[in-house]
Amino acid sequence: MKKIVLSVMLFFAAAVTLYADSENLFVIERSKNANIVRYDANVVNGEINKDNPIDAYWLLYAKKNGEREELSAFDKKAYGYKAKYNEANKNFEFVLKAVKEKPMTLSMYNKKAKAVIKINDVDCFLDKVYIQSKDGFAGIPTVYYYELFGKEVATGKDQKQHIDVK
Repeated sequence: MKKIVLSVMLFFAAAVTLYADSENLFVIERSKNANIVRYDANVVNGEINKDNPIDAYWLLYAKKNGEREELSAFDKKAYGYKAKYNEANKNFEFVLKAVKEKPMTLSMYNKKAKAVIKINDVDCFLDKVYIQSKDGFAGIPTVYYYELFGKEVATGKDQKQHIDVK
């Protein structure tokens, strides 16, 4: 019985530690419903985890009061990412599948993980991507446009960019 209690305590301690060491980077909101995709940086001892830099998952607000749900293999085709550590710059270069044309970097700024993207040709900390779409054939959405929201790295000024999808 002591082993079971100890195991449960260790599990919850690990879960709390993992949560405490993740930092919200940005979210994707969609016109389809209230559910969002949240992207967190996995930070260990003040550094972004080189093996698993980003945790992407659903927050289900449409029906489940914001419960977390992992992205399915199908979801990852639309909301996944590719990240590569750049040893020379000590940062990650990454691209969201939902916003392929806009590469980003992931770095530590003032001891906080931040995603940096060009919005209106200015380096910005990304806060949110909004995707306007409509369900199409076989449930596959047609994306009409997306908008990027962030704050300028240099000044903190808000930036927004509307990008039509062709």
